[in-house]
Order: sequence, then C-alpha cells, then structure tokens
Amino acid sequence: MLVTPDAVAARHAEDALWRATDAVLRRTGAGGAAAPPRHPARKAAAHRAGTEPSPLTAPPDRTASAGEDQAVAPLPRTAAGRWPVDLAAPAPHLTAAVGRALASVPRGREATRRTEGPGAVVRAWEAGQAAVLAETAEALDRVWPAMLAELREGVSQIALLGGRAIDGFTDFTAHGAVFVNAARLTVGRTGLPGWVRLADALVHEGTHTRCNAAAFSTPFLVSATGPGPSVMTPLRPDPRPLTGLFQQTVVLVRQTVLYRLIHQEAPLSDPQREAVADRRTGLLGKAFQGVDTLGRHHAALTPAGEAVRAEAAGILATEAAREEARTGRSPGGRA
Repeated sequence: MLVTPDAVAARHAEDALWRATDAVLRRTGAGGAAAPPRHPARKAAAHRAGTEPSPLTAPPDRTASAGEDQAVAPLPRTAAGRWPVDLAAPAPHLTAAVGRALASVPRGREATRRTEGPGAVVRAWEAGQAAVLAETAEALDRVWPAMLAELREGVSQIALLGGRAIDGFTDFTAHGAVFVNAARLTVGRTGLPGWVRLADALVHEGTHTRCNAAAFSTPFLVSATGPGPSVMTPLRPDPRPLTGLFQQTVVLVRQTVLYRLIHQEAPLSDPQREAVADRRTGLLGKAFQGVDTLGRHHAALTPAGEAVRAEAAGILATEAAREEARTGRSPGGRA
C-alpha cells in the first residue's frame, strides 16, 4: 500500500483479509450463521468466534449487543449507479461498533453525551441523505476517480450516526463499514457544501479501512502486535498509539489532495471555493505535523511503513508548493 489510491492493490488486500475471515468461520463452525460474504457482520462473527482480539474494548453495558448479531444484511442499494454500497440500517453489529467507539471517546466529551442525548446512535438513511451520497459519488468520480475506485473495493456499508459525540470512525471488528455523522451531509458552519463534507468523511474513513486491510498482510510498524509508544497526533487531543499517527498521516495527505482537486475541478460558488481553500490550508498544517512526528519515529517503521511515510512526505511537499504558489505563503509555518 502507498498513499496514492490503488483499487487493484486494495482488492488484493481485501481478498487476503476475507480469506482469513472465512477460514476462521469454517474452523469454528460459525460460518453457517454468519452474514453474507464480505459483509461487516461476517467479520464481526469471526471476532465473536474468539480467535481475533477486538481493537477496542466494548464498555460493559454494550457487551450483550456485541455478541448477538446473526441478522442477514439487507441487499445493497446503489448511489446513482456510481457506487453499489449498502446504506446501512441500524443493526446489532453496527450498534456494537458504536459502543466500542464511544468507549474510546476522550473523557472531555462525556459531558456532551450527558447533556445532548445519545452520544452516537446509528440512524436509518432518509431519501435526501441518499441523494447527497449520490451527488458525492458523482463528484468523486469526476474529480478523483481513483479514490472512488478504491473506496468501492473496501467499503461495503455506510452507517449514519446521530448524536454529537462522534463525527465518524471505522472499527476493524466490523471491517467494511464506515460510520459518518449525519451532520456531515449538511452545509457546514464555514459554508462547505454537504457533498464536500461527506466526500471528506468518506476519504477519511475509507483510508482507515484501506490501512487496516493492508496492515493485515503487510505490517507498517515493527511492533504491530504491541501497543508501542503513545504520541500526540494531529486529529486527537489525547495520546494515541503509533498506528493511529500512521493512519492519520495517510488520511491527512489524501485529504489535502482531495481539497485541491475539488478546488480546481468542482463547480463551486465563490464563497464555497474560499471555504474549500481554507479547509485545505488547515489540513496541510496538520499533515505536516503528522509527517514530521512520524519521521521522528522512523525506527518503528517497517520497510513498508517507511515507503508510505516517504511517499506521504513527497506528496505533501508537492501540495505545499502548489499552495505557496496560490497564496504566496508557505503552509504549515514552513520557511
């Protein structure tokens, strides 16, 4: 895996992961009750078989729902023919994943969960939201088709979240599902259109999915099975394991590319274009932080991990030069 989207490489990584998942289900005899092939509920069933540890620990009050999902998933619905993806209805494997994600939310957000209702719950899709997804898929197909092609390989379900505790996440236990807050489908405070914000979220969460599948076959960190050191990262206020920094760096570099392509090629009003440019500038600064911090932990990277870091640094340098040419200022506080 490299930072540049690659649908063929993504397919190979997914093939390896799902072969291993199916082998677990066959060995444990759990396959007969599992969900359809390559479905997130099927991956969750393999974890329940007790042979693979979950990356997050479910809070005690969520444990029951984490182990009861035998429901068959609905047939996928198509977003305007561009992306056959399941617009997920609430289901136990999704609820369990949300429980694990809530358990990892920094404590400072707990007050939000208490005062503003449920911190995060899976909501059914509405027709207007499906239309925003269709618009997003069409826009990605126009401005960055390689990214959409990679998303098609790894993302099979999109779950909408209600509540304010979580903007979005992925969960390797329910691999193939990405979770996006429904608010991301609406116009943001800065004027970014809903389809831009959803594209941002899908690139973000889809990249985590891509990294998870790739790392299953080719570790990026020398101590991939251990927690390793915790470091401050660009996107979280709390220290995270190096794997979190690694994935955030890939996410941020891809996001800078996304916003450049949207700025260059998407039909936008002048205020929308300005909001896109501002978002890109902010992402560049965070991406530099990620690349620089990852570089200070060079010894913890495998050759595959170093190849990703080097490509991320190269892409970021090119994107920064483009930004400087556009604005006359060097992004990220660089000379």
